[in-house]
Formats: sequence, structure tokens, C-alpha cells
Amino acid sequence: MSLSINEFAVESIIPKRVLRYLHREGIVSEPLGHEDQVGLRFLEKVWGVKEVLRPQLSKLSMPARISLVRTADLASKWERYAYSRFRNQPQGTKLLMKIVREEIEVTFGFRLSKQQKNRLYTLRNRAQVARSREKNRAEKNLKTLLPCANK
Repeated sequence: MSLSINEFAVESIIPKRVLRYLHREGIVSEPLGHEDQVGLRFLEKVWGVKEVLRPQLSKLSMPARISLVRTADLASKWERYAYSRFRNQPQGTKLLMKIVREEIEVTFGFRLSKQQKNRLYTLRNRAQVARSREKNRAEKNLKTLLPCANK
């Protein structure tokens, strides 16, 4: 019995986005044949298991791992792009929303809706908070390492 990817996604813990990716890469077919379903059922058994994730993540550099964890909950490429633009801007510089919005529209080929523009503000705030916390941690660590820095 063959199932469509949408039908399989309803009953699976594997997100439809991942199933679509597997289809685009030619790993599974549409509709899913018996062999595809067997493979996906196996994947469901190991999905999210730390013992399987840990060796995969260990192949990434530490900055790549940190970046992946920071953006893991961002669903779309444009959100990850925007977050990284705000997160990686040089200290003391100002990155205008208009510039990022235009970059997204040109790069990804769509106009941001009002809801997406609001999401962009949320991402900017989240990046600013993360940068601020990181800066505060670094300053605190410096003060504990160098007692003369407290003066």
C-alpha cells in the first residue's frame, strides 16, 4: 500500500518538511512505496535519540554546533538568514531593518507580509538579547580572571 508524503506525515513524528527534503534529494519517492515506508519507520525509531545525534554533531566545528543550536527552532531559510545577519553584525554598527528586509526579498524572491515583518522584528530582538548576554558573560569572566579590571 503506497501513501503520499502528506498522509505519512500525519501519523509520523518526522516533520513533513524533512519528508519533503528526503523526496527532493531522491531518497524517498512520491507516493511512498513499501521500501520507503520501511526505511522511514526505522528513521522514526532513532529520530531525536541523543546517542545517534551526538556523533553526527561531533563532526561539526564548535561554532557550527552553536549556530545550529541557536537557529534550530527557526523554520525557514529566510528566518535563519535574518537571525544570523543580526547576530553577526560587527559590534557598534547599526544594521537597518530596511536593509535586511530588502536583502531577504531579493535573495529569497518574495515580499515579506506584515506578519513576516513582525517576525523579523522578533528575530532582531532575539539576536540583540543573545549578543548582549554574550557580552555580559565575557565581561563577567574577564573581571573574575583579572582582579584589576574591577577598578
